Formats: sequence, structure tokens, C-alpha cells
Amino acid sequence: MKAYVIIFLVGLMACREATPVKPFVFPEEEKVSLLFCGDIMQHFPQILSAYDSVRKEHNYMNSFKYMANYWIQTDFTIANLETTLSDKGFSGYPRFCSPWQLVRDMHICGITTFVTANNHCCDQGEQGIKKTIHYLDSLHIEHMGTFSDTASYQDRFPLYLEKGKFKIALMNYTYGTNGLPVPKGCVVSLIDTSRIKRHIQKARQDSASNIIVFMHWGYEYHSTPNATQKKLNEWLHRQGVDIVIGSHPHVVQPAEYAINGKDTVGITVYSLGNLISNQHYRYTDGGISVRLTLTRKADGLFSYRMKYLGHYLYRPYENGVRKYYIVPEPMADSIVKGNYSISSKKYFLHLDSLLKQIEKIKEQNI
Repeated sequence: MKAYVIIFLVGLMACREATPVKPFVFPEEEKVSLLFCGDIMQHFPQILSAYDSVRKEHNYMNSFKYMANYWIQTDFTIANLETTLSDKGFSGYPRFCSPWQLVRDMHICGITTFVTANNHCCDQGEQGIKKTIHYLDSLHIEHMGTFSDTASYQDRFPLYLEKGKFKIALMNYTYGTNGLPVPKGCVVSLIDTSRIKRHIQKARQDSASNIIVFMHWGYEYHSTPNATQKKLNEWLHRQGVDIVIGSHPHVVQPAEYAINGKDTVGITVYSLGNLISNQHYRYTDGGISVRLTLTRKADGLFSYRMKYLGHYLYRPYENGVRKYYIVPEPMADSIVKGNYSISSKKYFLHLDSLLKQIEKIKEQNI
């Protein structure tokens, strides 16, 4: 009897060795980070300031050197290009045309993607749209919003930002083009709810994991969103848009979370303000960059983390020439001097009061 029991136990152990039971492993969370930056404007004094007489070309690296560390630390850094590009015939307000080196240097410093549908995209007509697209494509920079023809519009809208299991659809729309006609054959992505709805449906059909809409909207120089912005924002979230980012007012407007029960189902930043310009209206001397971390949980659901970085446009005279530096808040005390130091402190206090609900980006923990 004992021998029978021993044989049975040995046989049972052999079975266990042949078919080991693997421990259950939960799928790991996946993350993607995006940084959204505001309006890139080029008034004529900025164009003059950027000219390098030694190299005989425009060089913008100094303007962005303090922001580069923030830009390169995200998977995708997206900004509103509110000017056209060319190699000659430059002009400032009201019909912008800027050196192509502007986007080259921003890309070197970490900007990965530009949105181009805004009220200044038709400033230089057909050539302005096509040249802007040409330089962005030549530099292998992703862009969204304007198209040289219908075929490229149908092929490249929306723009997909992909990392791991994330396939993020980026769309960009503008309220108008300052009354200038869209050149024949070209396409500018205008705000039209029926068209936006079709684009959202297309993104879903293409298995987009998330949808981001960059809206050029609102009243200039107003620190609060208007009724149209609020209504359109609510509509976008109802259609399934996860994130709404705004531009055009040139000043920062509030941000908010869209909540459904206990879950955050969306985020809106009504206006990022200016990234760089030569404007002098109140609160146009800076803006915010908003960092969003999207987490895909093991159960397939998403969570959102939002932080902001305030930055101030420092415009000192150096050797008789006005310079332009975008200075992030954590570095402002050591860089911004003179009366600009007082102005920058007031500006950052304004941002803090406007954006109390959002965690600030710490220099050591972006």
C-alpha cells in the first residue's frame, strides 16, 4: 500500500513539472507625453533682430535656448505657427511672411509639430501656403491645418501621432482667414461642425486611441472664453474629443477638466497665449505651455495629467538691437533684469491666479 502511494505522488509531481502554472502578470501601463505651445508670431522687428550678419542668414536659436530643455523632454511638442514662411520678401503685421529658418531652429530645439490653420495662413496667398508647406516638408516636420491641394488634405487629415499603442489623431481648425480668400486649389481647415464630425468619425474608423483638436478661436486680448468657445467646446467633447487646445486670443485663458462621474474624460485649454511675438497689449508678453501625460491603463481606459509652464518674453536691448528670449518661469529670476524683472513677476502672478487648478511644472520634474 505504501509503495502505491509513493508511486502515485511521484507521478503527480511529474505532471506538475511538465505543465508549470505561470503567474498572472497584469499588462503594464503605457504613457505618452505632449507639450502644447501658443502663438508663434513674427513682427518685423523680430525678423530684423534674428538676422545674423556673419552667417548671412536668420538665426533664431538664442530666442528658444531657454525653452529647449522643456521641449525635448516630451514625445510630441506642438505649437501654433501664426505666420507664413519664405526665403525672401519678409513682412510683419498685418500680413506675415517670415524666414524659413524660424521653424528650422524651433525644430532643432525640440518642436516636433506645427498647426498652421489660423487667421494669418492666407496672408501671402497661394505661394504663402505652398511655401510654408514646402519648408515644413523639406525639414521633415509634421504639420496640420493647411494643404496645397485637395488630395493632400484627404490623405493627411487628421495627422496621427503614434507611440506604442497610442494612435492620437490631431486636428486643427480656424474661425477664418481675416477676410482673405482661400487660394483656389488650396485647403484651409475652417471651423465647420458637420466637417469636424466627419473627421472625428474618420479618426474612430482609423482606430485612433485619442482625439486632440487645436482650435483657433475666441476674442483677441480677452482673458476669458466667449460663449461661442464654451458652446463649441462642449459640443467637441460630446462628439468624443478628448483634448481641446485653443489659440488666437494672444493671452492665456482658463483650462478645465471635463468630468463624467469620478472620471476625467477630457481636458480643455481655451487659450495658451503667446509663445513669441512683439505685441505690447496687456498680458500678451507671455503665455503657457501645457504638458499632458496620457496613461493607458491595464483595463484599456485612459487617465490624464495636466501641468503648465509659464513663460515670459524678455526683450532687452543688446548692442543697440532688441533681442527676444522666451524665459520659463523657473529661470526668470536669474535671467530677466531691470524693469522687465518687475513685469515678469506681475505676469507670473497673473498666470497663477488664472490657473489655480492646474499643477505647475517644476524645473526638476517636468
